[in-house]
Amino acid sequence: MISNSLIPIPLQELVQSQTMTGQALQSALDHYGPTVRIDGLLEITCVSRSAAYVLMKTDSSFPKGVPLYDGEHSPKFYWTHEALAWIEARSNKFRNQQMSD
Repeated sequence: MISNSLIPIPLQELVQSQTMTGQALQSALDHYGPTVRIDGLLEITCVSRSAAYVLMKTDSSFPKGVPLYDGEHSPKFYWTHEALAWIEARSNKFRNQQMSD
């Protein structure tokens, strides 16, 4: 289990939020940790690599990578809680569309 002192403040707030269950988030954090590389992001979001790159350009809510160091070709990491929040937002959007149809 990850200590609360290692979890960023926004993540602690997400754990306590009403929209995402703390149990689901804690389970993901236990498995992946607070950050993931691109392969972890693809596994969490269940999208292909090419689809993820399209989403990064077209969907402003899709998780944005944070460079590990300054440089044009720096590898990026992604926050696990942002990936889970994106999935939840997509799910809510889909459910709302179904209700209005």
